[in-house]
Amino acid sequence: MPFLLKDKLKYKFLTKDELIINLDRLSRFKLPEESFNRVFISILINCLISPKYSKKELENLSADIISDYVKTIWNSSVKNLFPNFDNNNYTNNALKMTVQIPFKITDERTKTFINTKLILSPILNSLDINSVPLNLKFLIMADKIDEKLSNICIDNLRSKYSLKFPIKKLIIVEGITEENLLPVFAKKLGYDFDKLGIYILGAGGKSKSPSLYIKLRDKLNIPVILLFDNDAVSVCNTLKKQLKRNDKIIVINNGEFEDILSLNLIKRTLNKEFTLSEPIIMEDLHKYNKMCDNLEYFFRTRNIGEFKKSKFSQLIAQNIKYDTDITEDVKKIINDIV
Repeated sequence: MPFLLKDKLKYKFLTKDELIINLDRLSRFKLPEESFNRVFISILINCLISPKYSKKELENLSADIISDYVKTIWNSSVKNLFPNFDNNNYTNNALKMTVQIPFKITDERTKTFINTKLILSPILNSLDINSVPLNLKFLIMADKIDEKLSNICIDNLRSKYSLKFPIKKLIIVEGITEENLLPVFAKKLGYDFDKLGIYILGAGGKSKSPSLYIKLRDKLNIPVILLFDNDAVSVCNTLKKQLKRNDKIIVINNGEFEDILSLNLIKRTLNKEFTLSEPIIMEDLHKYNKMCDNLEYFFRTRNIGEFKKSKFSQLIAQNIKYDTDITEDVKKIINDIV
């Protein structure tokens, strides 16, 4: 570790909100070489007064020096905010495991950043466990265990408290409908994605799914499943040649995800939400081959605004009540995932 003249180091303290935001960013499901580098560089740009570096200079600075600077600023900020703090020295291991379980860490710079000993317990103890994202909730629960975490302990924590993190399986989907609805349907079938550590990542369209997969493929320790609509046959055929052994592709044979939803569920949802409009009838859902075209027709002819998949899928999720709301196509996809 290089010797730093800490008595000559000048910096601003991080605020409590800044510490929480940065800890959240470090523990999300993101490529660690991107997230840790971005957070550490940001802390130095915003807090380090002297010596002063440009962003370019920081990018080229030794990882050991950056780590030491960040450790000094972070830990001093925590001590300033929580002067009578207690710290669980094993909690850094929990943060490392949120990264090391799903991701392969190959470059030395990222390894150095991940191994930076940051004081975390006082920050975590100040949070309301019921109002934080699951990545922070996992750290809060791990902080309460006064021993070095094992994989078995982590699996038990995740399952008992539905923590999702650390991630065990990645599902890449084309859009927001699958993101919103797959976990809800799965839970109705008895599969809690958060307990199982299943993370759904929207690619933003079938054309973006392959590039996202290729970007992540060799950097992941966990299996990946890609879900495509049936109009992505050529994309799937090309991608199959590049799949890792434990990864797989699922294709929705009957169109898009909206096409395999229960018609009764769609009808009941829309009539409940838009009570002032002319009720939707089954004939409205059979005017066109694609369900999205039928839904656009319904919104347009009732003058109730623009059909948006994100809002529609949220409404559907709120109205899933009966076993018959889950079609056989949806059940097959979820069973294939689990």
